[in-house]
Amino acid sequence: MTQPKRIMGAVLHGPEDLRYEPVRPEPLGADEVRISLGAAGICGSDQHYFRHARMGNFVLKAPFALGHEMSGDVIETGPEAAGLAPGDRVVVDPALTCGSCPGCRAGRANLCHNVQFMGSASHDPHLDGGYRDTFVVKAVRCVKVPAGTPHEIVVVTEPLSVAVHAVERAGPLLGRDVVITGGGTIGCLIAATARAAGAARICVSDPSGFRRDTALKMGATDVIDPTQRDAINALDAAGGAFDIGFEASGNTAGFNDCVRMVRRGGKAVLVGMIPTTDCTVPFNHMTTREIDLISTFRQNGVFGRSAAMLVDGHIDPGPIVTGSYRLAEVHKAFTASFDSERHIKVLLLGAGS
Repeated sequence: MTQPKRIMGAVLHGPEDLRYEPVRPEPLGADEVRISLGAAGICGSDQHYFRHARMGNFVLKAPFALGHEMSGDVIETGPEAAGLAPGDRVVVDPALTCGSCPGCRAGRANLCHNVQFMGSASHDPHLDGGYRDTFVVKAVRCVKVPAGTPHEIVVVTEPLSVAVHAVERAGPLLGRDVVITGGGTIGCLIAATARAAGAARICVSDPSGFRRDTALKMGATDVIDPTQRDAINALDAAGGAFDIGFEASGNTAGFNDCVRMVRRGGKAVLVGMIPTTDCTVPFNHMTTREIDLISTFRQNGVFGRSAAMLVDGHIDPGPIVTGSYRLAEVHKAFTASFDSERHIKVLLLGAGS
């Protein structure tokens, strides 16, 4: 297949310096496939990169294309790209692990020492992400989905896999009472996953009325406005009310509220990536209530299963997919994504959508 003469992408050059510009054509390796972008999601980490050219300890060192939530259609395959053919619809796992480091050998591939993660500054040199008309990836990154599956559905696989991994790290939820701080993409997907796992009560705390309403559509049984401190203070004074708390806001205040709402002997699961090296932790609450702190990072071995949950309709991401723009409208898309009273998950659409 003839490679298009001009491939466009959204390339980060610095804080609030995201340029829609030509990107270099990529050669196709024997075990690789070339994909035409169907859809790519704007994640909270993409927003942090856009605003600050960093995400936590991952700092921009050279320009790279953003985007680690992406689906597309295969347009070309290398001779050793087994199981895939032109025309196949796929969702792409942004993480390619080595399989041989201590993390991988321990069965925790999400902690791979040599991971190649697309659209992130965590790897040096940085690896371009999916905000491109076409891109080349190893075939093993791809999960094939039915051809008629909308990109707007399967593109949510990566954030759903983060939620599924967090829920599995927490342990069985059947009959448990759960609180989630943060009603963004991950918080709402944790709510949906917790519902599928049989949680009895699923409470979401978020200052945005729009996000609280959306959380209810995604599976929450009730919601809390954390700006109204009486409710959280009363839960804290009563010794907490929830068996398991998930912190999904990426905010230090959200983490503190999460711990304060967990009862004695419960668990607090840290999912949101707090973009600072400093965070006040309520250690006294954790010690006197003997709350287990569990951290999660990305996902581990649940990517394909998460795609299947979307394809089969077990998880419906419709309520959180609130806006879509063509890739060329990337600046409008990012502006919209920061409007938390109108949007949760904003998508960039490629030629395949």
